[in-house]
Amino acid sequence: MEIVGSDLRDGDEFQFTAKMANAAAALFIAITKTQVIATRRFDDLTKLPDDTAVIANWHGAHRTDGFLTTIGDLKKKSNAVSVGARL
Repeated sequence: MEIVGSDLRDGDEFQFTAKMANAAAALFIAITKTQVIATRRFDDLTKLPDDTAVIANWHGAHRTDGFLTTIGDLKKKSNAVSVGARL
């Protein structure tokens, strides 16, 4: 399945950051062959295969940005900033 969207940013730009106090938790959307999984906790997705596509919605400076990435890339980034299960 191809995932397209003119507003989706490259996953390489994604960074785990603290959310603003007045913002709701951002959403992760994982797409597998049989289901779409939406969750606000990255830890809910860590058992999926590393090549699973994810749209990671995360807080930008003035809005929530959507990033097209994979579970594997998000695991590497979460380990780099030691956030793991807190997300």
